[in-house]
Amino acid sequence: MTDQTLTMLADAAAAFAKPDPSRVRKWRATPPGFDRSTWRQMAEQGWLSALVPEQLDGLGLGVAAATVIAERLGHALYTEPYVPAGLMVPVCLVTCEPGAQVRELLAGVLSGETIASIAWQSERGGLDIDQTAVVANREADRVSLSGASHFVPVASAEVFIVAARCAGELALYRVGRDCAGLVCESHLLADGCAIATLRATHVRLPDSACIARGERAEASLRHAIDSGIVVASAELVGVMERCLDMTLEYLRTRKQFGRAIGSFQALQHRAVDLWVQKELARAAVASAARTLDDASASPLARSAAASGAKARATHAALLMSTQAVQLHGAIGFTDEYDLGLYLNRALVLSAWLGNAAEHRRRYGELAAIETDHAGETA
Repeated sequence: MTDQTLTMLADAAAAFAKPDPSRVRKWRATPPGFDRSTWRQMAEQGWLSALVPEQLDGLGLGVAAATVIAERLGHALYTEPYVPAGLMVPVCLVTCEPGAQVRELLAGVLSGETIASIAWQSERGGLDIDQTAVVANREADRVSLSGASHFVPVASAEVFIVAARCAGELALYRVGRDCAGLVCESHLLADGCAIATLRATHVRLPDSACIARGERAEASLRHAIDSGIVVASAELVGVMERCLDMTLEYLRTRKQFGRAIGSFQALQHRAVDLWVQKELARAAVASAARTLDDASASPLARSAAASGAKARATHAALLMSTQAVQLHGAIGFTDEYDLGLYLNRALVLSAWLGNAAEHRRRYGELAAIETDHAGETA
């Protein structure tokens, strides 16, 4: 992926996704929380197939391309679930067992006609894929799922890829929203979007509903999570960019003591510090994207790179949004002012898929493991 291609992709995304706070307010707390027609347009642009290989009707552009798209969507504050439904799901599916179920679901996802989401976390949260609280029991030629998955993004999804324990190993199952025994509880977040808690009580599925099991299921889920972490970090960079733009514009126009407050050196220094934090986050995301796109990188290196980017982006985004509110003064606290929309989005994205503390801990653990492995092979 050349810099010129990435620049062209960024320009196309910027032309498509323009900041429009009215559309954000329109969909706040209103199911499904985003515009399906806009989602289909994103599919037509090929954005949902950015990480899908060409032999599977994708573009095969890589994580770096997806970060460029996500950054512009964050800048425009689009609530369309690009990362959880348009990126993590396709990444998971292309590494699952090949079969009719996978091909059909992948085609629907890439066309924008089907909204799917991955359900794998327990009520404790966290990033460990072994924590799933859903259990799959074999019953003749069928399987029965029981248990709960929490913090499932895109509460309005029609299909869920549910991680469950089956005979001691991880397995991924395609579960329709309307399956008997499945209850989907919706919970509103600070930005007006919704996550779900899935409660399965003897949800009976055919054997064909299992799309991956064992090591393949674990690899698919880890790959999807790490890709989602990096691209969500890029979306945070876009949120930061817009917060800083709005703040600088306010500093140039707000006057006090007969002068624009942006002329005061103390505020200039704070603005520069925020710009530096944003650029550090952007550099961390770009570095992580290169690692994930490197076919020779180990799974440990990819996970560590993802955690490094999310820790940096989350820290910078929360600092940027809160400082932006403070620099705006009282108007920054009002719901009518657009900055609050970006603050709420930063809060949600910073917590999703692990906050800064979680990723610093994870990075340290992964770095230690990789160091031990390097010592054993030396």
